[in-house]
Amino acid sequence: MRATLIDFALMAKILIALIISLSSVAQAADPLCYQKERNPNTRQAFASADEYDAFRGDWADQNPGTGNPFSLIKAYNVYKSEKNKAEKMGTDKLAHCYIGCRISQETSYHTADYVGWLKEDRDITDCNYNTRFDEDDYKATARGAQFGESARDAAACESSCKQVYK
Repeated sequence: MRATLIDFALMAKILIALIISLSSVAQAADPLCYQKERNPNTRQAFASADEYDAFRGDWADQNPGTGNPFSLIKAYNVYKSEKNKAEKMGTDKLAHCYIGCRISQETSYHTADYVGWLKEDRDITDCNYNTRFDEDDYKATARGAQFGESARDAAACESSCKQVYK
């Protein structure tokens, strides 16, 4: 019976991850979404759907490829458990680096890299002018993921990231 409950909980998490990933496709279908998103180059709303679509296409071309669904669930759990600590570190880039490092330690560089890319993809496709796409956030997450390949624990992640993002 216990194994069945664990299997059910795991399947529920996978289903939630799938629904979330499909919802970003549905959000992008909003024909006026471009008016609700900020162009990172001009810091104003996108001027046209074509401009927005071109930007999104360029960003999509940088997609490092999705990871193993089980690794993505584990990455989400790492994020949930480390989020408060990361937010208290002082800077946004330091928080991104730290989370990338911790996810990489617990899963893989590839998973952490994808999660960093996906977070920014969500920011540019959520049709919310107040969320900000920031490619430098993605780069900080990826840098942290590199540190995570050799960092032995959370303290090493924090130390490595603080050397770069003070």
